[in-house]
Amino acid sequence: MQDNKQSPDNTAIAQTVAREELEVADAAGISPSASRDNNIPNILDTGIDEEVKRYAAWLASESKHNSNTRYREQTKEYIESALKTVRVGGQEVNLFAPFRREFSAMQTFTRGQAFAISMIGLAGLLGLLFFRTGMIVTAIAVVTVLYLSDLIINSLLAVWTLKQSAEEHIDDAVVHALADADWPKYTILCPLYREAEVVPQFVKAMLALDYPTDKLQILLLTEEDDASTRQAVQAQRLPRHFIVITVPDGKPRTKPRACNYGLLQATGDYVVIYDAEDIPEPLQLKKAVLTFANQGAEIACVQAKLNFYNTSQNLLTRWFTAEYSLWFDLTLPGLQRLGVPLPLGGTSNHFRADMLRLMGAWDAFNVTEDCDLGLRMVYYGFKTAMLNSTTFEEANSQLKNWIRQRSRWIKGYMQTYLVYMRRPQVYLRPDRLREFFSLQLFVGGKTLVLLANPFMWMLVVLYILLHPIDLYHTLYPAPILYMSAACLIFGNFFYTYTHLIGCMKRGYFSLVKWTVFIPIYWAMASVAAFMALQQLILKPHYWEKTQHGLHLHTSGSPSSSTVVTEEDESMEDTLRLPIAVRKTLHRPPSTPGPEEDALVATSSPSNISLTTKEFELEVREKTVQRVASDLDTESFLEEFEFEVTEKTVQEKSIILKLRSSAKHSPVPLQSGELEFEEEEEE
Repeated sequence: MQDNKQSPDNTAIAQTVAREELEVADAAGISPSASRDNNIPNILDTGIDEEVKRYAAWLASESKHNSNTRYREQTKEYIESALKTVRVGGQEVNLFAPFRREFSAMQTFTRGQAFAISMIGLAGLLGLLFFRTGMIVTAIAVVTVLYLSDLIINSLLAVWTLKQSAEEHIDDAVVHALADADWPKYTILCPLYREAEVVPQFVKAMLALDYPTDKLQILLLTEEDDASTRQAVQAQRLPRHFIVITVPDGKPRTKPRACNYGLLQATGDYVVIYDAEDIPEPLQLKKAVLTFANQGAEIACVQAKLNFYNTSQNLLTRWFTAEYSLWFDLTLPGLQRLGVPLPLGGTSNHFRADMLRLMGAWDAFNVTEDCDLGLRMVYYGFKTAMLNSTTFEEANSQLKNWIRQRSRWIKGYMQTYLVYMRRPQVYLRPDRLREFFSLQLFVGGKTLVLLANPFMWMLVVLYILLHPIDLYHTLYPAPILYMSAACLIFGNFFYTYTHLIGCMKRGYFSLVKWTVFIPIYWAMASVAAFMALQQLILKPHYWEKTQHGLHLHTSGSPSSSTVVTEEDESMEDTLRLPIAVRKTLHRPPSTPGPEEDALVATSSPSNISLTTKEFELEVREKTVQRVASDLDTESFLEEFEFEVTEKTVQEKSIILKLRSSAKHSPVPLQSGELEFEEEEEE
C-alpha cells in the first residue's frame, strides 16, 4: 500500500477547493473579505439583478418572521420540554431534548420485534431440519432478489443524476451581490471530544466562512472530562462569536446528546453541524439560506456534499474518497429526485431551527443520528434538499480506526431500521409506500447486503475451486441462476464503474485506477458489519470514537503541543508568552526543600495576535505548599514585562493577576499559554 501522506496546508486546501469551485476562496488562507473583493462583479446583468432582488426581499421577510413573539415563545417552550429528565433503567438521565419514545433507539428491540425475530430464526432452523436444500435455495433466492433490486435502483439513480441532478446550484456572483442583505442568524454546532490536535485547523476554517459575524454563533461543544480540547480552543484567542460550552456529564455520551445541549444555547434561526476536522467552502452558509429560499416551505434541511482533502494519503483514503464521491454526488441527489427520504450525512446538514425543535432534535441513543433524523423528517411532512457546496473532511487513513468508525455507522443504520419498523403497518398507505421502499432498500437492505456478502462470495469460491456442478444446479434453479449471474457479472462491473464515475465527476482522475480494487473495500465493510451486529446486541449505545488529525503527522514525529495541567474555566482574554518557555519558579527539582513542590511553567507559541496593551492574566499554581517571592519568580515577571496587580493566597493555590508593563505601543504579540504543573520528584 503506497503511503503518500498529505497535510491540509493552505496550498493543498486551495487545490482541493479549486477542483470543486474555481471562484471559491481558499478555505484556510484567504479571508472572506478578500474573496469578496476579488469576485464581486462590477456590473450585474438583468437576470442576476432580478434574482438578487428576489433573494433580498425573501431575506427581509424571513427576518420579520423569525423575530415575532410566537417564534420566541415556541423556542422557550421547547427548552422547558427539553430540560425534563428521563428515567432509564431505574436512573434519571438528561437527554437535553424532548424524549419521544417512538423515535428513540433507547430500546433496541421491542417485544414484538424480539418475538418476530425469534419466529424467523425458529422457522429457519425448522426449515433446515425438515427441508434442508429447499431452505437454502429460498435464502439464496431472497438475497439474489435483494441484490438485483439494489442493482436496478442504483442504475436508475446514477442515470437520472448524470442526466439532470436535483441538487441546488447557487451562483457565487449572486451571493456576493447580497453581501449587505439582512442575513438571518446562524448557529454552528461543533461537537468536540479529544480533538485538541485539529482545533487550530477547524478554527481557521470557521474564520474563513463568509457570513456576518454579528449574525453568527459558533458553539464548541466539549465534554466535562476533556480539559485538553478546551485548552486547545482557548489557545486560539477566538473572537466573541465563538463560545465554548461544556456539556454536563451523563449517559449516553454521544454526539447527538452534545448537539441537543448545544441547541438549547443556540440563538440562530438556522443551525448546522460541523465536525472537528471539517473545512466547509466559505460561502456554504449563505448558499444554504438561499436554498431554503428557492425550495418550498416543507424543506427542513439542506444537506451539503461531503468529500475529503487527504484523498491520496494512502489506498484506504482513495477508496473512501471514491465511496463518498458516489454517495454524495450521485446517490443522494438521485434519492432527492426520486422523492424518498435521504439518510443525512453526519455533518454539514443545515436545519431550520424551529423545524428541528418541532421534530424533537436528535435522538441521544442513536449512534447515527443523521440517518434517523433524515427519516423522521418525512414523518413530520418535511423534506431535505441537496446543495452543490462541499465540506471537506479527513478521510480515515488507518484500517483499525476506519473499521471502528464504519461499525458505528452500520450499527446506527441497524438501530434506525429497527426504530422505524416497530409499526410496519403504518406504511401500508399509498402516500407512504415510497418511504417504506427507501427504508427497506437503503437502510435495512444496505446493511443486510454487507452481512450476506461473505456467504455469497464463499459460494463463488467453492464453485471455482471444486466445480460442484450438480450441487449448483440444485441450489440455483434457472431463474435464480440467471439473476445471480447478472448480479455477479454486471452488478460488480456496474458498482465499480459508478465509483469510477463519481471520481471523474469530482475531478479526481488520479483515483480512477484504484476503483478497480474496490471489492477489497467492500470486504472490509463486511467485517465492520459483523462488529456492528455484535455491538448492537451487547452495547447498542456505545460510541466508537474516531481519531481525527491523522493527516497532520507528515514527518513521523509527534506534533508539538502545550503541556496543560488545569483547565481555565472562562474564556476571558489571557496574555500569552512571546516564546516557548520552560522555567523553574524556585530552586531546581534536584534540590527541593523538604516542604516544597517543584513547579514548571510550560508554553507553546502560536500565531494568534493580541493587539491591546492593557489586559490581565490569571495564573493558577496547583499543589503549592510554600511559594515565596523568591528571585526566580521576580526575574521571570521582569523578563516578560509583567507586573502583579493582585495576589491571592489560598490553601493549595496562589492566584496572581498580572498586567503587561511594556512601555511600547500596542502591537501584535505572539502567544503561548502560561500554566503550571507539578514535576515528579526523582
